[in-house]
Amino acid sequence: MKRFLKCCSLVIVLGALVLIIGYVLFAPRVSNLLTELFASPTPPPTSGLPGYLVQPGDLPEGTRVLQYQEVPHPECTDYAVSYMTPDGLQVYSKICCSASPLGVADLSLQWADTVQVDAPTVGQESMAFHGPVIGKPAVSVSFVQGQCSGMVQVIGKEDEAATGFAVSLARSMVERVPLSVVPTLTGTQRAECYKTMELIVSNSDFGEPVSMFHGGEDIYAMVIDPIECGQATVRLVDSGGKTLLEKTYSVAGGMNGYGDYNAAQDLAAGEYKMELWFGEMLLKTKVVTVE
Repeated sequence: MKRFLKCCSLVIVLGALVLIIGYVLFAPRVSNLLTELFASPTPPPTSGLPGYLVQPGDLPEGTRVLQYQEVPHPECTDYAVSYMTPDGLQVYSKICCSASPLGVADLSLQWADTVQVDAPTVGQESMAFHGPVIGKPAVSVSFVQGQCSGMVQVIGKEDEAATGFAVSLARSMVERVPLSVVPTLTGTQRAECYKTMELIVSNSDFGEPVSMFHGGEDIYAMVIDPIECGQATVRLVDSGGKTLLEKTYSVAGGMNGYGDYNAAQDLAAGEYKMELWFGEMLLKTKVVTVE
């Protein structure tokens, strides 16, 4: 009996030690996890392209932020935010601005059980739709304003009141969007541009790379990048470091022609450099020899 009691006591002590050790090791992690789960999501920035989104001040008092996100795409970055209103409606908005806006999204061709409905025009062009989103009735309004394509969704209802609410929120966004927008690259996009932008020099527009030229020969510069990068500059520099010709254009995805850098065909024999600049950063240098 005494041996049995000793064994039981030992088991209890060991169990207590395990609980104490477990608490010491894992309690901080559990606490941090709970803190993350119940932390208030960050609202969208109020400046730059995210500032065009639906903001908390556009919504009823008591509305809370569900999620803000930035999703880079080859053509541009989607900035998006979603909210939950006090009456249980979910409000989602997104904006995408580029040199070539994507246009109004016809959701009736993309999403099953979605139909276009009559609604006041928002921005320069818009379309309104009724149809399920995440399994719930919803109103979606897509629009174009300047160089930006946007969308507002009110999820939870698809009646006249919900349609009016969605149109009103879309108008709030449009009022913030100027007709001319210079796209702002995210850190991720800029890093991709740094890594992937290429410079080609040729004796014909969109031709094969060439490094040796005759004095009376055309010298074309081209910039290639798989994503839209904003403005980039190509400079023709002589052996003394003097810039002879400089051109700046917005770089769209694909190959971009910068034109002839020897249109007068009067470059003297010698060695030159063709430089590709992205902002204040020199990305590429090609040596050009004129015989």
